Amino acid sequence: MAEALAACTQPVCDIGKCLWVRIATPINYARKLSKNREVLCKKAHELSLKRNDIVAEIERCNPQKIPTNVCDDWIGNVQEMATKVETIRLELNEEKRCVGGLCLDIFSRIKLGKRVVNMINDINELQDKSKFEGGFLVDAPVATVENQPDPPSTLAKSANHTLDMVLDKIQHKSTLKIGIWGMGGVGKTTILKLLNNTPEIARIYFVIWVTLSKSQSIRMIQEEVGRRLSVTITKDEPNDGVAIKLRQKLHGKKYLLLLDDVWKMVDLDLVGLPNPNQNNGCKVVLTTRKFEVCRKMGTDIEIKVKVLPEEEAREMFYTNVGDVVRLPAIKRFAESIVTKCGGLPLALKVVSGALRKEENVNVWENFLRELRSPATSFIEDLNEEVFNILKVSYDRLQDTQKKQCLLFCGLYPEDSEIEKSKLIGYWRAEGILSRELTLHEAHVKGHAILQSLIDSSLLEKCDEDDHVKMHDVVRDLVLAMTSPKGKDPQHLVRAGISSEKIPDAVEWEKATRISFINHGLRNLPESPNCPELLTLLLQGNDRLGVIPETFFNNMPKLKVLDLSCTGIESLPTSISKLESLRELVLSDCNSLKALPAGVICKLSQIGVFKLERSYGGASELSDESTEIVAKELSELSSLSSLGFDFRRVGNLQHFLENSRSWKEERLTQFWFFVGDCRNLINPYLLSTYNMCLFYDGGEERDSGLPSAIQDVLRRSNCFGLRGHEKLSTLSDVGAHNTYELKYCAIQGCAALQKIVDRNGLEMGAFPKLEDLLLRNLPELKTILCLEMEEGALLPPLPPNANIFTNLKCLTLWKCPLIKQVFSSGFMVQQLSNLEALYVDSCGGLKGMIPEDEIVEHEALPKLSILCLLDLSEFVSFFKGVPMRWQSLEEVGIINCPKLRKLPFDTNSAPDLKEIGVGGNYQEWWDALEWDNDATRLQFQPFLTQY
Repeated sequence: MAEALAACTQPVCDIGKCLWVRIATPINYARKLSKNREVLCKKAHELSLKRNDIVAEIERCNPQKIPTNVCDDWIGNVQEMATKVETIRLELNEEKRCVGGLCLDIFSRIKLGKRVVNMINDINELQDKSKFEGGFLVDAPVATVENQPDPPSTLAKSANHTLDMVLDKIQHKSTLKIGIWGMGGVGKTTILKLLNNTPEIARIYFVIWVTLSKSQSIRMIQEEVGRRLSVTITKDEPNDGVAIKLRQKLHGKKYLLLLDDVWKMVDLDLVGLPNPNQNNGCKVVLTTRKFEVCRKMGTDIEIKVKVLPEEEAREMFYTNVGDVVRLPAIKRFAESIVTKCGGLPLALKVVSGALRKEENVNVWENFLRELRSPATSFIEDLNEEVFNILKVSYDRLQDTQKKQCLLFCGLYPEDSEIEKSKLIGYWRAEGILSRELTLHEAHVKGHAILQSLIDSSLLEKCDEDDHVKMHDVVRDLVLAMTSPKGKDPQHLVRAGISSEKIPDAVEWEKATRISFINHGLRNLPESPNCPELLTLLLQGNDRLGVIPETFFNNMPKLKVLDLSCTGIESLPTSISKLESLRELVLSDCNSLKALPAGVICKLSQIGVFKLERSYGGASELSDESTEIVAKELSELSSLSSLGFDFRRVGNLQHFLENSRSWKEERLTQFWFFVGDCRNLINPYLLSTYNMCLFYDGGEERDSGLPSAIQDVLRRSNCFGLRGHEKLSTLSDVGAHNTYELKYCAIQGCAALQKIVDRNGLEMGAFPKLEDLLLRNLPELKTILCLEMEEGALLPPLPPNANIFTNLKCLTLWKCPLIKQVFSSGFMVQQLSNLEALYVDSCGGLKGMIPEDEIVEHEALPKLSILCLLDLSEFVSFFKGVPMRWQSLEEVGIINCPKLRKLPFDTNSAPDLKEIGVGGNYQEWWDALEWDNDATRLQFQPFLTQY
């Protein structure tokens, strides 16, 4: 009976259990809603933190690395989840009721509870996916094209006609290689630039531009392609190993290779470039002066670039010369000169540059007569007619000094960018510019000459204003005129040419200038006879490890010697025989370990001596050698420019006390390094400022600076200080010591609490300062302090008090205790010339100015760049003050989570269109408060990394 009963009740129990599970589960949704709500919020916060960490890592590695598609999808899903969580939070705050509001709506609560549980499960799944076992970053794709500078509009018409022909041919599947050929200066490079910049090309191909030259080599091409592909190539790698790396990087890429100025056949397979074929869709377009090069390269189509039609040539010439060309007395000569130029763009450009705005009819008549004279010289690979046209333009300079300056530029490698200041320094040292001129006067004169040569189209501007370059055809002219067949002083130029062969003794003997810049030189002759040699440029030969002991025995007139960036470990004693030497450059000789005692002091004519590390590396010279050189430098009475790592304050002190050049203030250019200055230096500073002092005060026991440092600081326009443990205010260095400063960088000074105090203000500190960098200062509380230590305000400021009135750029980086960028309205008032403000990783920063301070709404009238990065407590700009941002163009805001209102609107920032944002940018952007929708729409955000 019992068994029968059990048999009957068991199914009922099982059914009951099933029913209970189905009933209990939704009941638990409602019963555990509060607890699950807490779990949801906690897990959502953890997921948000995980996302922030991943986004921060993405931004840190940008632009070299980018997130994978999986990571991008994950970030998007996390953002969607954050939106869902926020929505459900709002619902949880609004309890639904039934029965006239007397009871909770259980069914709504069950439904809501189920959604919460499902969301918890979804978040757990997203957390699991965040592990990214294969990593979430990959190498960023290289840009499909690097735009070239647009050619002058006067060349566009004919060049575009040829470009259309190239574009037509390149579309044919069977056309793999196209050769563009013609005489030098006819405009082949212009066509290649237009092709490179054509938008439809970038949509189809990965474009690689390589400029070749007469000295082209497989390795040179590999290095240029490697740079384009972001492939690291070490010096010791064999060419075939590099070729494998390039081939792997290009696998699957449909490339267009643009080879400019090809002189001989290039084996693409040896370089590491997959040969173009109809399957891979790759193409090659090359320019060359020789038709036979096209044949050897196996081009399918050859397009000859013709000279400009007469009407187009005339238009170009007239545009460049100006209205003077239309004067009746000049016009007839102008017509003949245009005809004589034969439609060659380079010739027209150079000649029109020589005659620009020239109103003297006799000058025009004489110029035409010289053009009609037979060429006095001939150079291989350069059309004789072209040579004569350029030669007449060169002769037109008249000024022998300008001619010598131009000829000097031919010592540089083809297509190289030439630094103006170094070039002018060579001119002065050699004597092209008078030694009677001061350094400043020489540089003023030198820049005027360079501008004159640019105006004559014999030199060209570069993108960077402090460099110039020379057209390869003009360089051919210069090399022809300085060759053994020319009439000018002879040059021995192997710059940029990799060769093991050293020129024979006769070439050394006749040369007045010798250049082996970036030659790959390993050895030098034992004792070349160079009775007329004035300048010897050997820089950039890092494989040159030894200079023979007798190498300098027979160079009695040598005035300029540049050994920078060579691999030498020491100097031969024969260098002491260079009694005429005026400039010795040993910058960035990373292997240099010792100098023989008694050598430097014998070079009594030395005016320029450089032995420093431009990129801030540690000096390899022993302490003993450094001390010896410092003492010997103090014996040189002709020094006007000195770059040296003194290593210790004592060495600098000895130099200052014993150097006549320093005491008599003839040393007007200097780059002094004391202590470990590696983190203070960059090449920009050394090329921009000519009176630089960099000091690491890590061993300083005093609260101030050593007297030697203060003496140099008084004359410096650039100052870098690092590691001083005692200095509490920069005013302690003495306001009078800062009068000349234009750049100042203070880093890692553990006790520094303020930059300028009331005393420094009243003494007029930093009147010329343009750039102030404050980095890693753990105790810095204020930049400008107007209070006494106990906090009481001092008497009113004098009416003429001013400071930082010339400051253009202010950078604050890792200063955790500073609470406001500007300590007072007075300080803001002083910064009327501030153009850029960068604030990064200042965890305690709350705003731009204290809340009780008043600031004019027209303050900071020139501020154009504003970047705020990783400011966890930053809340507001100028609270309550409607600012006018009349010059603001760029804004970057990354990881400033508490900033909820931007002080920009349609009227206040007329030039600002976009705001660069980062971190949890979308969530932050959506949470910003705006005055109206029009303002929100005006400023579009874009993800960026500053």
